Amino acid sequence: MVGSRESKRKNGLVVGITGATGDLGRLLLPRLAEDPRVERVIALDVAAPTPMKKVEFRRVDLTRPGTDNELKAALADTGVEALYHLAFISSRVRSAAFAHELEVIGSMHVLAAAGALGLQRLIFPSLTALYGARASSPALITEATGLAGCPGSRFVNDKVEVEHQLQAFRAAHPLMQVLVLRFAPIVGPTSDNPITRWLRTRVVPTLMGFDPLWQVLHEEDAADALHAALFTKASGAFNVAADGVLPLSAVVKLSGGQSVPLPKTMLVSAMRALEAVGAPTALPPLMDYLHYSWVADGSRAARDLQFLPKWPARDAIAAVRRAS
Repeated sequence: MVGSRESKRKNGLVVGITGATGDLGRLLLPRLAEDPRVERVIALDVAAPTPMKKVEFRRVDLTRPGTDNELKAALADTGVEALYHLAFISSRVRSAAFAHELEVIGSMHVLAAAGALGLQRLIFPSLTALYGARASSPALITEATGLAGCPGSRFVNDKVEVEHQLQAFRAAHPLMQVLVLRFAPIVGPTSDNPITRWLRTRVVPTLMGFDPLWQVLHEEDAADALHAALFTKASGAFNVAADGVLPLSAVVKLSGGQSVPLPKTMLVSAMRALEAVGAPTALPPLMDYLHYSWVADGSRAARDLQFLPKWPARDAIAAVRRAS
């Protein structure tokens, strides 16, 4: 199988990408297509991305049983050497079961195919939110900090489960470069995720008496970090965040919103009421992130990925206001 992949390579790397039509995929694809070190990009998704040079589409549905064999065949046939797995949900979904099937079971399919083929490199996105927000959290969270997750949050805990899969996979495949980029909340003009939807409501309920420190990351910097991960000699986990830390009240204000501090019982009631009518809101299980600071140390990404964000935190969060 290795010979098959080598025979298809001419002048550069053959890169695969699941979730090519998602927020991160749409930003990353042009960077890969324009990179002279990349010969071809294989988009693996249920829908074709916008046509562009060097990008080929293969339809793969990661929620279907037996998809690991279908994915393995597609990767082998196209000669993929490095694979981005970006098929994670950030938009609203009505079915937690579907989200679990795509993210957790879909990731199992990706790991099974990658392991069977012996790919050179595997790159996953993740979130600094997986560390959790606790009174006992260190002032600066390094990649060695455990993933406490968030009790009651499917959005967070499915991704913790995926990272546990990755830890076991790395132990079983020590020669493969496996990189996990743990992003601070991604913001920007096209980002559609729980944080940007919450901020765009303009009237933002927060927890009275608490103003935790937050980090953010502009969407363009997130795509740049993913691109940088394709050529680094390092592996493992990397925290990725914009320069600068902001209190939550400043995050809301810079995004064009107005904080409405509420006592905890009233805040939980307000969240549930907003959720019931389909309005964007921070869900009650995410209360800890409104209560405690969660600040990740991005020095390893700067040192080993050579990644320096272009957008300071204040400018990144202001992009939410300009996009509305």
